[in-house]
Amino acid sequence: MEIKQLKYFIEVAKREHLSEAALELDIAQSAISRQITQLEKELQVTLFKREGRNIYLTEEGKQLFSEATKIIEQLDETIRLFHNQSESNHFVIHIGYVESYISQVLTLLIQSFENESDSIVEPILMEESEILNALLTDQIDIAFTELSHEIKQNHTLKVNPLFEENYHIYAPKDDPITMATNPPLAQFSNTLIYELYALPQSMKQILGKVIESPIRTVTHPQLAQYLLNHQRAYIITASYHLLDKNPGKWVDISLEHTELKRTICSVTRKDNKKHDIQLMNATIDQLLSRSATYH
Repeated sequence: MEIKQLKYFIEVAKREHLSEAALELDIAQSAISRQITQLEKELQVTLFKREGRNIYLTEEGKQLFSEATKIIEQLDETIRLFHNQSESNHFVIHIGYVESYISQVLTLLIQSFENESDSIVEPILMEESEILNALLTDQIDIAFTELSHEIKQNHTLKVNPLFEENYHIYAPKDDPITMATNPPLAQFSNTLIYELYALPQSMKQILGKVIESPIRTVTHPQLAQYLLNHQRAYIITASYHLLDKNPGKWVDISLEHTELKRTICSVTRKDNKKHDIQLMNATIDQLLSRSATYH
């Protein structure tokens, strides 16, 4: 039994007239007759009784008419449901982002965009390893992530480099390394280092080549400051994460001169036709340029 057959049957049943149903459906009368015959053979019943040029529903035909009408109405309702969902989703922009400086400015970006648009933004914090696949499979519309070789080589993507993200390290004030100018990462090889919040995997790989001890994680500035106050460890973190100044206890050393840096970019699919996606990209350009600075 096919949906097409049920639709043909319903039109004939409503009118009890083949030629009128054919006219309404804009198909040949013979095509309708053929489909009705196939339906009767499949169900092993007679749906219409024929008297001259007139046709009438049999009891079985009346029963099928009731059930078929319910089926087609449910089908139409399902189609409307998905059409409405698709239309509604057209006005939602899903932003996937990795933990970075973007987290600090995302609220401003969303507010600026939504003040100018009928669309809304749904932000989704994601792991670096999953964000590209989410973009390529339409789970998100825009990605804020590290500019990788894989992203650079994908010609289906529109890539907009935004800014370079750097790192710094806090060292106990009496440590001799605080006297060095632009110390290389190798000078920290024998020290105990904690990361304030988890570093990106690419940055951990760079550090892993020169730091001998495992890098541990703390997720609260107060704990990081305690470790520094008691000269227990160094604290490494992104440049936009700052501890309260305490010149008597520790020194802030910039690592901007080292290889410990990454470029953050926004990425969209070139074939994304979602409503106001261009406005969102323009808002990103306005608020987050490649020369952006932050403290």
